[in-house]
Amino acid sequence: MSDVVREAVETTVAQLRPLYINLNLTGWEAATTGTPEALAAAAQAEAAWMRFWADPVAYERYKAWDDEGVAGDDPHLARTVHLLHLEYAQGQRDPATIDEMAALSKALTDAYTNFRPEVDGRRLTANDIHQILENEVDSDRRRIAWEASKAIGPRVADQIRRLAVLRNEAAQRMGYPNFHRMSLTLNELEPDWLFGLLDDLARQTEPAFRELKAAMDAELSKRFNVPVEDLMPWHYADPFFQEAPMVGGLDFNRLFDGRDLVELALATYDGLGMDVRPILARSDLYEREGKDQHAFCMHVDREGDVRILCNLQPSLRWMETLLHELGHAVYDANIPHSLPWLLRSYPHILTTEAMALLMGTLPFDRDWQEMVLGASPEAAQQAADDGARRFRLGELIFARWVMVVVNFERRLYEDPSQDLDALWWELVRKYQLLNVPDGRERRPDWATKYHIALTPAYYQNYLLGRMMSLQWDSWLREHAGGIVGRPEAGAFFHERIFAPGNTLHWNRQLEAATGEPLRPEYFVRRFA
Repeated sequence: MSDVVREAVETTVAQLRPLYINLNLTGWEAATTGTPEALAAAAQAEAAWMRFWADPVAYERYKAWDDEGVAGDDPHLARTVHLLHLEYAQGQRDPATIDEMAALSKALTDAYTNFRPEVDGRRLTANDIHQILENEVDSDRRRIAWEASKAIGPRVADQIRRLAVLRNEAAQRMGYPNFHRMSLTLNELEPDWLFGLLDDLARQTEPAFRELKAAMDAELSKRFNVPVEDLMPWHYADPFFQEAPMVGGLDFNRLFDGRDLVELALATYDGLGMDVRPILARSDLYEREGKDQHAFCMHVDREGDVRILCNLQPSLRWMETLLHELGHAVYDANIPHSLPWLLRSYPHILTTEAMALLMGTLPFDRDWQEMVLGASPEAAQQAADDGARRFRLGELIFARWVMVVVNFERRLYEDPSQDLDALWWELVRKYQLLNVPDGRERRPDWATKYHIALTPAYYQNYLLGRMMSLQWDSWLREHAGGIVGRPEAGAFFHERIFAPGNTLHWNRQLEAATGEPLRPEYFVRRFA
């Protein structure tokens, strides 16, 4: 029987591979150009991809084989069958639904890619908005920029609601209460475990978050000459309060004035024995009109064509982002090609997020400041001390932001017709302790976050990835003395993280690598 299964898998992969490559290539073209032709091609590729996974016969076949364990004693074949079962389960939709979802996705991608906020008649980039929120001291100018960044919400909110309804209908036909629970389950995350973990973490982090936010607000109050109780969302460092503002201590942005971020990234990865030059040669690193303003990594073919997209500027945020995206990239690039094609990936998106998040925080590391940036020992120590405080503040801020997004999506898919505008600000007030500007509870500010539209049920992976990265970090400090400039750390990643590919469940792979399954205590001890 295993021979029959193996032959079926080979046939499926032969059909799947060209669709996968075309999906990625057209998506890359759409993200780097934003032209109508590129967006249309990407939408067609997405529709073809969705139609492939909608095959009910293939779904029933792989489900039965997975349930019956017919792969025999071949663990790679058993894992492949299981993954195909999960993918086909997520893809069960009728042709009309697929066509409508693809059209909505195209329209939303076009809207987010080409949206530029307008202030005083000038079109601004996302980088422009961030610079205003980092540097401007006039509250009215900050408010205008912040509000301009939210202007996309009313343009896309109805389309997102409709997409949520379509996703729910498909999930309910598969026996799930809604899309959110189905997506978590079929991506090997147990929903109630996740919700319980977030609720517990919210309780454990709230006292530390309140204390640090109060100190931060006192400094922001002085900077902007605004009473603490009158601080508004536009007084923080970014449009969503998901990052730590530059308060107290060292101005990290100044460390990167006149520095070549690419050269710094090369030195960082060279120190681990990882050559990222081929990746960077295929990448698109600087902003321009028509280009996606976010950042991502793409492994086009699972055969080595790994590339990243960034919009670099000499700042801490983009140094972190470049190291982050290259963290995804080295993971993809170093999975052995000896593995079956379907297993040449990470075991879960949170695992590659762990690698990216770990690398992205290295600018706060004393060794990185001295060995890569070239700081004196005294300056490196100051940066490490200030960086530790900023890292703690930033992680608590981001954890609370994740709680907003995940809980919003949970309730969005429970009832897409509810008052989502008010719900968004209810959660922002609860978890982020922000004031709600007059009238914002009647505006779809939730729709300005493109993840909710285009990468649903994803955001928890950032926080889970951070937890995993802290577990790796603890192991590496004990067994390799740290990360920066240590080939032993590179060997850990190559041998224990990259080499297994997607041959194991993510938590079993973590236990095999560090001796422990995921333990949120590492996060709580470090930050709360």
